[in-house]
Amino acid sequence: MLKNFIKLIAVFFTVALFQSCKEEVKVPADSFMVSGTIKGLDTKYMSRSYRDAEGNRVSDSIFVENGSFTYTAKIDEPEHIIFWPNVERTIKRSGRGYYPAKSSQFAFLASPGNHIVFNGEVTDFIDAYPSGTKSNEDLATINSKIFPLINKSVNLLLEKNKLKEDDPQFKVIEDSIKTLDKQVIAYKKGFVMENPKSEAAAWYLSDMMLRSHVTDDEAITAFNNLDETLKDFPFYKAVAKRIAGIEATLIGKTIENFTTNSTFTGDAFEFNSLKGKYILIDFWGTWCGPCIAEMPKVKAYQEKYKDKLVVLGVNQGDTKEKAGDFITSNDYTWTHLMNGNGDDDFVLKFNVAGFPTKFIIDPEGKILHRFVGDSEESFTILDELLEEL
Repeated sequence: MLKNFIKLIAVFFTVALFQSCKEEVKVPADSFMVSGTIKGLDTKYMSRSYRDAEGNRVSDSIFVENGSFTYTAKIDEPEHIIFWPNVERTIKRSGRGYYPAKSSQFAFLASPGNHIVFNGEVTDFIDAYPSGTKSNEDLATINSKIFPLINKSVNLLLEKNKLKEDDPQFKVIEDSIKTLDKQVIAYKKGFVMENPKSEAAAWYLSDMMLRSHVTDDEAITAFNNLDETLKDFPFYKAVAKRIAGIEATLIGKTIENFTTNSTFTGDAFEFNSLKGKYILIDFWGTWCGPCIAEMPKVKAYQEKYKDKLVVLGVNQGDTKEKAGDFITSNDYTWTHLMNGNGDDDFVLKFNVAGFPTKFIIDPEGKILHRFVGDSEESFTILDELLEEL
């Protein structure tokens, strides 16, 4: 009798536990859930910042109690998402600013229906990693290797910032930072090549291309190594567009005609309408200090060579309203495209990985020069080309 009662109780708790687990991981098909109990997560809330479908910046709070959190949100397609923990000791402050180190973020890949679980702890960085899906287990494998190295590198950078260049320790610390950063990039390259079927590998290749951590040849080799089972994954598609952009924007290539309504005015635009004059394509954003610093000179050159030169701006990272206010208040009257998605993702189409990026195009549409970063040379080249005409 007692044995039967004990068996009954055991069965009851097993069923209850099973049902509890089943309920815990039940996520709506149009959403994702992320949760965890993290040692050292002594904050009231974490933060998530992202852009909505209209391009507006949205911020969410992820509330934390005794190191535990659960957050659910809508999602249409796979995304790479980060939470900022708002734990002071993880914030790498320097003067009035801070370094937005990856090792200070909760990072994960989310798809519709996913339940992602974090395990680990918070020290002076986020030594906590995601599980619950294959892509997140892969992401945890690489991030658990590189986050401690990134954290060490940033901590050394903070030390270096306190020293003068003639201090003997300045060069020692600088060399240590370079060594650590090379290790991190080597680990990421190895991970991408060794995991051709991994969604995390496709995301990391996309991210490395964006940050110029791989050469064009390395990117092409890594992309060709990725398995075609990833072809519908958004970050695989992003890499594919960048690879096409590498080949399409080589010096000497002619830019294929394209049309778009993605202008800040909403008017239709056709690239071939610019042909007949030299073209300066300028990729910019209001958040980019060097971009903004150069734009008065871009305006001056447009006016200086108004019969020989046309300027095409491409804005990335601003809402149409913010870009429009900046453009009109400064009288930057040339055509400006708003970077978008799909065929309107001009950043991917032109393989832009740094801002500002400028292209100088001849009157037939052939690419003559490409400049990344603030570059006085681009204006010198324009003078050489246009003063002779």
